[in-house]
Amino acid sequence: MNNLRTAPSRERVKSDPQSVAAYRRRKPAKHRAEMALVARTMPVLPAGERVLDAPCGAGRLSLWMGRQGWRVSATDLGAAAVEHTRALMAEKGFDAEVVEGDIFHMPWADRHFRAVVCFRLLHHFADADTRRALVTELARVSSEHVLISYLTPWSLTGVRRWLRWRLGGRRHRQNHTRQAELVADMATQGFTLVRDASQGGCFHALRLAHFARTPRK
Repeated sequence: MNNLRTAPSRERVKSDPQSVAAYRRRKPAKHRAEMALVARTMPVLPAGERVLDAPCGAGRLSLWMGRQGWRVSATDLGAAAVEHTRALMAEKGFDAEVVEGDIFHMPWADRHFRAVVCFRLLHHFADADTRRALVTELARVSSEHVLISYLTPWSLTGVRRWLRWRLGGRRHRQNHTRQAELVADMATQGFTLVRDASQGGCFHALRLAHFARTPRK
């Protein structure tokens, strides 16, 4: 892997217990809103299906997945995040596979999972080639569904950030992605857009896109 792909992924990694603990203390209302966004975007899957949470962060989404009855795997670049998620899942009674690793080079075989969810990561990458590399790897390990969250520029929050950048010269650390870019990148991997949901209408920048592998004719 070249530096273009490794450097951004390590900029935001939760490498110490303090940062993981801080992320775990997310405001309850915000946490509920984010899990509700996943719940209404996630396809209906039978219990026992293999699903992947990449990256797992503090394990919030992994725990939600476990409660749906699925077989959960999770990965993160940060050792502290992996240790925390592994302990959390065990504490709640879920036999989850939680591994430390690079999301751009994951250890699983092609199409290993029925569904892969990448929540709150894409916006950390300013470079389109890096985002494309991430999308490619997520699609590789999924047999059917990929869900990717992103920040749209076409929201009140996005427009405000753009104006602050143009007027003040300081770009926001969270990067916005156009839906058209995601759709085009996923199309090259054989996936089409099924649904694109917003956390808060035109006011909130966070969106979650659900892509499904296009059946072969």
